[in-house]
Amino acid sequence: MELVRCNSWKHSDIKWLKATIKIQELKKIKLLQGGNLIKMKLIILLAEKQQKVFSMMWKIINSNGIIRVYGFTKDPDTSNYMLIMQYANRGNLRGCLIEIANNWQQKLYTLHKIVMGLNTIHKNGLIHYNFHDGNILCEYNGSKYEIYISDYLGSYQLAKSFLKKDYIYGIIPFMAPEVLRGKPYSQASDIFSFSIIMWEFTSGILPFNDKAHDFQLALSICKGERPEIIENTPQCYVDLMKKCWDEDPSKRPSASYILNIIKKWITRSVVINEELKSNIMEFTNAPIKHNNQIVESHPQVCYTSHLLDFTSEELNESLEGFKGLKFLELKQKDDDAEQELPKLEVIAETNYQKKEAKQKELDELQQELSRTSASYDANRKKKVLNQVNKFLKAKGGFLTLREEAIKKLQNCLESFINKEGNTIGSTRDLKTSNLADKYTKEFQYILVKYNDGLLELNKNYYSLENIVQENKELEVSLMIENILKLYSFNLDKYKIFKFATNSQEGTRIQLNSNMMAEDINSLRKNLNELKLELEQEKKELRNLAAD
Repeated sequence: MELVRCNSWKHSDIKWLKATIKIQELKKIKLLQGGNLIKMKLIILLAEKQQKVFSMMWKIINSNGIIRVYGFTKDPDTSNYMLIMQYANRGNLRGCLIEIANNWQQKLYTLHKIVMGLNTIHKNGLIHYNFHDGNILCEYNGSKYEIYISDYLGSYQLAKSFLKKDYIYGIIPFMAPEVLRGKPYSQASDIFSFSIIMWEFTSGILPFNDKAHDFQLALSICKGERPEIIENTPQCYVDLMKKCWDEDPSKRPSASYILNIIKKWITRSVVINEELKSNIMEFTNAPIKHNNQIVESHPQVCYTSHLLDFTSEELNESLEGFKGLKFLELKQKDDDAEQELPKLEVIAETNYQKKEAKQKELDELQQELSRTSASYDANRKKKVLNQVNKFLKAKGGFLTLREEAIKKLQNCLESFINKEGNTIGSTRDLKTSNLADKYTKEFQYILVKYNDGLLELNKNYYSLENIVQENKELEVSLMIENILKLYSFNLDKYKIFKFATNSQEGTRIQLNSNMMAEDINSLRKNLNELKLELEQEKKELRNLAAD
C-alpha cells in the first residue's frame, strides 16, 4: 500500500489522495510520506458521483489553531470516504483537561487558543455545528501544549441529511437551547458550546455529569438551567461565561469579542484601566485547584455525538405545556392579587400615614439636632474667640510694659552718661568702672522687673494653642491659627537685647553706655514691629468675629 502526500494544497481546496486504503489497515498507518503523523476518520458512504458535491460543501482552513487536513481517500471495497488529518499525540481536551489547565494562567492561555481557532472558523463564514471538548485536540511537543479544533468540516451536516425532520443529533450538555428546539445551528450556538467548555475549566469535570442525558435534561436547558457556578471563580470570568450561554442567541458575544477579552486578561499591557487591573487581580488571587464536588458520573450520561431518543417537536410540545402552566399560574396569581388589592391598599394607606408621621418626627429631630449642633458650635467658637481676646490683651499688656521699660532704661542710660561725664581726677577710671557696675545692675533690674508681662503672654499662648487644638474641626480655629501664626510662635523674638543679661541666669556682663544704647534701640525697633503686628491681628480678627 502506498500513500501519496499532498504537497500543494491551498486554502479552500479539497485534496483527494491517490491511495487504496483498506479499513483493517488503518491502525498500521502512522506516517505520511515526509514523516508527518496522520489520523484517519471514516466519514460516510457516498456514491462516486457525489464527489464534486462533497468537495464543494467543505472548506479546508489552513491555520495554527485548526487541525491540519491533508485530504480524503476512499475504501474501494465499501466506497466509504475517509478524512486524512494531522495526528494529535495527547488526544482530546476531555482526556487531559486537568493536566493542561492546572492554574489560571494556563487555563486562560488554553481558552485563548481555543477561541482563536473558533474565531478563524467564523471569520471564514463557517459554523462548527458540533463544538465540544471531544473535538478540541491536544498535542504536547516536549515543552508546551498546542491546541487544535477538529471536525469543523461539516460532518454534522452530512449526518443531518440522513435524519428525519425534528430529529436531534449531538451531545445534549453542549447544545444550545434553540438547537434543541429545532432551530438551525449558528455561530451563536457555537458560542453557547464554548461557554460550557469555559465551565469545564472551572470545575475540572464534565458538564451535567450528575444527571441523565435525556429528555428532561434537554427540557431543563431550554427552560434556562445551566451548570452550577463553581465557588471562587473570578467574577469577570463568570460574567463572560453567562453572556456566552445567554438564552437569547442575539445577546451572546462573537468569537472575536471573546478573543479580545481573554487576550487582555493574559497580556500584561503597560497601561491598563482600573477595571482590567481588578480582573487580573481576580485571576491572580483565585484558588488554583478545581473545586469539583461531583466525581461519580450518572450511569446515563453520554458525551459522544449521537441521535437523541426524542425530537425537537416533542420538546417544543412540553415547553408549550410548560408555558401554558406558567400562564395559568400567573393568571391565578393575578386573580389572587386582585382580591388582595383592596386589603393591600388599606395596609398601604396605613403604612403611608405611619411613614409620614415617622418622617415628620425624623424631620423635627433633625431640625432640633441642627439647632443644637449650631448652638454647640457657636458656644465653642465663642470660647475660642474669648481665649483669643485674652491672648491679644496679654500681648497688648506686654507691649505697654515694654514701652515703660524703654523709658526707664533710657533714663538709666542718660543718668549714666551724665555721671560719667562729671568724673575727673586721677581716680577717673576707677570711678567710671564703679558707675558702670552700678548702672549695669539698675539696667538689668529694670529688665527683670518688666519681664512678668512676657511670662503672662507665654501662659496665654499655650492656653490658646490648647483650645484651638481641641476645636480644630471648626473653621474659625484654622483661621485663628493662620492669623496669629500659632504654629511658628517663638518667645525669642521678644528677647532681642544683645548685651543685657539677667543676673539670675549667670555672670553679669558690665555694660557701657554704647552697649546700653544699642539694647534700647533694639527694644524700641522690636516694640514698633510688634505694635504693627498686633494692630493687623486685631483687624483680621474683628472681620472674623463679624462673620
